[in-house]
Amino acid sequence: MQTPWTVSDLNRIIKSTLEATPFFERVSVHGELSNLTKASSGHWYFTLKDATSRLTCVMFSSAVRHLNHPFKEGDQVEVVARVTFYEPGGTLQLNVSSMQLFGVGSLFAQLEQLRMKLQKEGLFDQSRKKPLPRFPKSIGVITSLGSAAHADILKTISSRWPVAKITSHGSLVQGEGSVLELIQALNKADHAHHDVLIIARGGGSIEDLWSFNHESLVRHICTLKTPIISGVGHESDTTLIDYVVDVRGPTPTGAATLCTPLMGEVIHLFDQVGLRLQYLINNQLSQASTNLSHQIATLQRLSPQKLVERRRYLVENASLRLNQVIARPNLRIKLEQKQRAFDLSMERLIQNRSNQLTHLTHQLSSLDMMQPLKRGFALLHSDDRLITSVKHVQVSQSINITLQDGSLQADIQSIKENSHE
Repeated sequence: MQTPWTVSDLNRIIKSTLEATPFFERVSVHGELSNLTKASSGHWYFTLKDATSRLTCVMFSSAVRHLNHPFKEGDQVEVVARVTFYEPGGTLQLNVSSMQLFGVGSLFAQLEQLRMKLQKEGLFDQSRKKPLPRFPKSIGVITSLGSAAHADILKTISSRWPVAKITSHGSLVQGEGSVLELIQALNKADHAHHDVLIIARGGGSIEDLWSFNHESLVRHICTLKTPIISGVGHESDTTLIDYVVDVRGPTPTGAATLCTPLMGEVIHLFDQVGLRLQYLINNQLSQASTNLSHQIATLQRLSPQKLVERRRYLVENASLRLNQVIARPNLRIKLEQKQRAFDLSMERLIQNRSNQLTHLTHQLSSLDMMQPLKRGFALLHSDDRLITSVKHVQVSQSINITLQDGSLQADIQSIKENSHE
């Protein structure tokens, strides 16, 4: 008769035999999740069962951290695990390394196949991306009206950039008919002359987000003329539309943040620009004042009155000397002739100096910056730089306009360049 085994010996043999069999190193099993316990250590303990059998399972915290779905009891799941044997208790258990909803594997395969196809067509190329407006005046929101995502977007935009007009375009975001409604809402929003669009929904399972992986929706987004930001699910969720939108937001709130500046920062920026512009204007006025002073000094030196006084002094001295030496009529006659010639020369000289004075006066007037402004002209500045050509500005760019009695701020709506033949 065979000597009986002790419990410990038999358990040890079972454990060593199990661990020595390669098949049990990695097995894929699906069943219903039950008896789920989430320990404070982060480990999960649960049972995997079907209609007739059950297996005890453990999933350590290092593996739990990589789960991307809020699993609950009753879920049909598929796990990858190593079969182990707990020797002291004599129990078989699965050491689970990964878990997903049963059937999701085929969905991911389909998704990856479509992603590769669209990528090869160039739909994800960075060159297709449109820049977002810096200061949007009109924002279109495509989401489920009244949802938490909708509320988060409205709250974020209103708090950050309250000057923007928000228009909501409602649509289903999951389930039958949602793809068609999303496309229709996007088409309507794209024709509503918004500055930027946000397409968003809250978090959910892969099935909940599946509409945002639909090929028709992805291709339609590529045709939009308006810049668009996505905010679908949580930061860990990625759908195919995230690859084709101009900017991907991590969440609905994140998308609203990405498309709006902070009002306080914009006001501070404008204050700084205003101070810089005032400095430039004052500097130009100071330079013009200095030039004016120089021109006035030059005009004073060239004044006809000054010239006449100097000439009169010379004439009086010459007359005095001549009167002293004049003794003969012939000499007096010659002197009278010289006097007439001198007077004529003086008249010409005075006329020439007067013409020079008039010319310099006109030049001085042209240096006065206010003269063109009084005739209806204006000075255009952007970023502390004088604008002298339509090539110096872009559509939607903000500019400052200086008139004779104040200044204006305007946005460029269109640009038309003169043709040169």
